[in-house]
Amino acid sequence: MNILKLIGGIFFVAGLAMLAGSSFSYVSQKDFIASAKHAEGEVIDLLRKVSRDDDGDSITYSAVVRFTDDKSVSHEFVNNVSSNPPGYSKGQDVNLLYAPDNPTNAIIDDFWGRWAMVAILGGMGSIFSLVGGTLFFSQIRNDWIRRWLRANGTAFAVDFLEVERDLSQSMNGRHPYRIVAQGKNPFTGKLEQYLSGAIWVDPTEYMAGRNLRVLVDPNKPSRHMLDTDWLADLLQR
Repeated sequence: MNILKLIGGIFFVAGLAMLAGSSFSYVSQKDFIASAKHAEGEVIDLLRKVSRDDDGDSITYSAVVRFTDDKSVSHEFVNNVSSNPPGYSKGQDVNLLYAPDNPTNAIIDDFWGRWAMVAILGGMGSIFSLVGGTLFFSQIRNDWIRRWLRANGTAFAVDFLEVERDLSQSMNGRHPYRIVAQGKNPFTGKLEQYLSGAIWVDPTEYMAGRNLRVLVDPNKPSRHMLDTDWLADLLQR
């Protein structure tokens, strides 16, 4: 299983879902603003919110606003945006928008009151889809290159050097292994080192007396791969 492709795919799909949610939120909020009524209100309190995670408690504050609608009825609502430091102070006058048929459905009339959910989902969705898409499609491209090299690449022998841990990757606190080999590239005439892909089981016991080979694109010597298909067959037994 290609872990990087799986992670990239999950991030990419999650990013697209967030972008879809941002688009839906934008349309919904735009309709709300078009039909909403304006009013002036007063911040009567700051609601303290505590969220807990591995780094400790995170405290934010949301404004509690009181206003009177066009029928002279008083209402209160909690602003949908919370922050630390607070975005508003107690006793502060604010402009707001509310739904005529449900005045408690109200927002403070500023950028974050109008577009907070759109901006948050859009920003996170863009990051997730960009990072995940780049990782996912780069792995697809790498898979295609490896298939092409298996079918069309020129093979040459290399010597086994060592098995090393790849600290740049981890899954559940574990780092994969990579086989390191060395040999002269027949197309460049240079002595080069070659790394295998990530291997999640230590292959050291299978390396004694093992003949290794590299597959290289003769038209592009920098495109090559250390062949470890034999190892996959051993591990499946």
